[in-house]
Amino acid sequence: MAAYTDGTVPFLVDGEELKTYYRIYGSISDDNLPPLIAVHGGPGLVGYYLSPLSKLVDRNGRQPVIIYDQVGNGRSSHFPDKGPEFITIKLFVDELENLIAKLSIKEYHILGHSFGGCLGAEFEAERHPPGLKSLILSNSLADMKLFAQSEAERLATFDNADELGAAFAKGMEDPKAFRAALDTFNGRWASRYFTERPLPEDIDPFLWWFGDEEKGIEGDYTVSGKMSTWTILGRIHQIRVPVFLITATDDFVQSYTAEPFFWGLKKIKWINLEHSSHLPFWEDPENYMNLVGKWLEQDASEVS
Repeated sequence: MAAYTDGTVPFLVDGEELKTYYRIYGSISDDNLPPLIAVHGGPGLVGYYLSPLSKLVDRNGRQPVIIYDQVGNGRSSHFPDKGPEFITIKLFVDELENLIAKLSIKEYHILGHSFGGCLGAEFEAERHPPGLKSLILSNSLADMKLFAQSEAERLATFDNADELGAAFAKGMEDPKAFRAALDTFNGRWASRYFTERPLPEDIDPFLWWFGDEEKGIEGDYTVSGKMSTWTILGRIHQIRVPVFLITATDDFVQSYTAEPFFWGLKKIKWINLEHSSHLPFWEDPENYMNLVGKWLEQDASEVS
């Protein structure tokens, strides 16, 4: 993994100063290529499960990668006492815009994974940021109702689907059962081709949800489960930059949840990965980095 520098930037919300934690792999100097800003999923996870993307830095030494923790998560500011009305898609769009400004980034690409793809698409459709060169939507979706349908279909493939569903419904009321249900479900539909167990600490996406007393991490589930009504259907045409759509055959976020992007945009490339589920940068890293790296190196005018 490439070396990184890290830090925080201030993020003002209604006069209150929050902080956004970030890592920069490589250098964002003017001599390098426009950075790839990787936006994590959840909502409620943390950026470091995207750290395998740092391998892109090694392709040519000039491709910086930035990951960050959305507020409410990881090493960024938490707000367990805030109500659900505080946690909105606009909050996270504002935060992304603020991070780019505070790091003085003029041109960049965005890779949004899972919910991060929703956030990236929303950012482009609503703000049309002038420095955005392209949008990579990886294992993502265009509508939360389609996502709920897809997830239910994948859950139904288990013999103990009712038991797993009950654990999901209780959530953090029974964290032990919830974590066990997540591990079972994700073993088939999120990390099927990533066989290392337990998950390495630096990429376990749920560590900050459930916490770890030995590591001094206090669990926080505040942000998780929000955005259940989000959709970009009817607004896809507002995306103006070239889009690289990545889906995977064995993903719990099935390809039909992202397909509206393909039909709604002119400058789009769609690739489906046959030997991945939800985390192709863990499961098929060489192929994934090659695809993303080539996308970043090409001229946007080549996309049609």
